[in-house]
Amino acid sequence: MTKAHYIDQATLDDIPEPAKSRLQKTYEETQAIYDSAAALLETQLPHTVQFEYRMEAPLPELTHFERAQCTCFVTRYEHLPTLNRLDFVEHKGKVYLRNISFIRHILNEYRSIISNQSDSVYFSKIHSFCHKKLANRDSSKGLIVTVQDESEDDVTDVLLKAMGENNKAIKLILSKCEYGYIYNDILQHSDHDFTRRLLADYHSGNLNHLFIKHAYLLRQIKELMWWYHYTMNNLVFPKLGPI
Repeated sequence: MTKAHYIDQATLDDIPEPAKSRLQKTYEETQAIYDSAAALLETQLPHTVQFEYRMEAPLPELTHFERAQCTCFVTRYEHLPTLNRLDFVEHKGKVYLRNISFIRHILNEYRSIISNQSDSVYFSKIHSFCHKKLANRDSSKGLIVTVQDESEDDVTDVLLKAMGENNKAIKLILSKCEYGYIYNDILQHSDHDFTRRLLADYHSGNLNHLFIKHAYLLRQIKELMWWYHYTMNNLVFPKLGPI
């Protein structure tokens, strides 16, 4: 007979050793990366903003590529899953991760944004697009996007600064992780250079901890990209239609 445990990252009381200690270490590693990224975020943004657009050049507001890029990112972002709890099952004194399939799904869904540098929705390309539009002050060269707070004061430079910090935070998180190993040997490819490590991680159960750590960090990356989604959604605002 099995016994199920449902816990979040702060609740470990019902998990027997040695799984409890290993999970605690995983949470501590994850939190350390969170803290390092959070330390880069210094700019405070208004709770409410509005966008104003101005265009004088005889050009489209967005090129066909830019419009497709915005649409692809907005629709993908809105359906990115996040890991909110862990589901464990205890069997014969050992603890197993029961929702590992969902965690694999989460990791797969972010690949184009955090790993595939040739994809138009790769986070650096999304940052470059938003920075270009918000930094433009010459309407003869293209669309000008002005961001205003509740008092209608121009806070465009504030948003630009905040996005720069968020972009650095994402880069820092990725530099401390192993998404390359996860994508290129475990989930979507079979790089034989990693086979020996994969066997060791799989047999020891360390693969579970890699998945947990990296899936939780993806939730942080999604939060860091919220303003990119908000900005691009105001340019194209696609909505999922009814059945």
